[in-house]
Amino acid sequence: MPVSVMLRPIASGLPFGLFGLVVAATITGSQAFGLLPTTASLAIGVLLFPTAVAQLVGGVCAVLGRDVIGASLMIVFSGVWLGTALVYVANPPDGLHVLAIWYLALSPVAMGLISSATGKLGLAMVPITGLPMLVVTAVWLLSGSPKGLGEAAGVLSFALALAGLYAAIALLLEDARGRTILPTLRSGPMRESFTADFTTQLKGLEHEAGVRRYL
Repeated sequence: MPVSVMLRPIASGLPFGLFGLVVAATITGSQAFGLLPTTASLAIGVLLFPTAVAQLVGGVCAVLGRDVIGASLMIVFSGVWLGTALVYVANPPDGLHVLAIWYLALSPVAMGLISSATGKLGLAMVPITGLPMLVVTAVWLLSGSPKGLGEAAGVLSFALALAGLYAAIALLLEDARGRTILPTLRSGPMRESFTADFTTQLKGLEHEAGVRRYL
């Protein structure tokens, strides 16, 4: 019995999710570096909410597009900023210390993202810069927020923002122009997704999640 498969292309959610990450990293980095007063925590928390939502939506779009690496990246960083926003807004006792442990707990996740995203090095720069940012920020919060560590955390946050900005613009231009403008440094299967024919894309499809019986 013949089977028909309907393909419904969707737009990539990674660019606007990455733009949300850029804004969030810039805001938190500005506070850590000392460019914002400590009394601005509530405003920072409120403004982090829409950035977390943007990254979450970008992650959902990536799931629908079967991009598990992009989805994991967006959803994990959405959780980073959402947790930060909740602590800043609610201001619970010892909230910053708990937030530091939250960052440390997410650090191994960032390591996993680095190892899995090596086929798209332009995107991998986000967790590569995000991992030291999480660790240094956690140490800064646990040690009572000394100025030197705060400045280091701020610089790393700005580096994360720049990495996210480059990846967002590169992916946006690639999607808009239909060809690579800024290098995304794809390799292996990720490069083949843009260079190989459609038959290659369907190879092994029957064994992928959502097609096979068990995940």
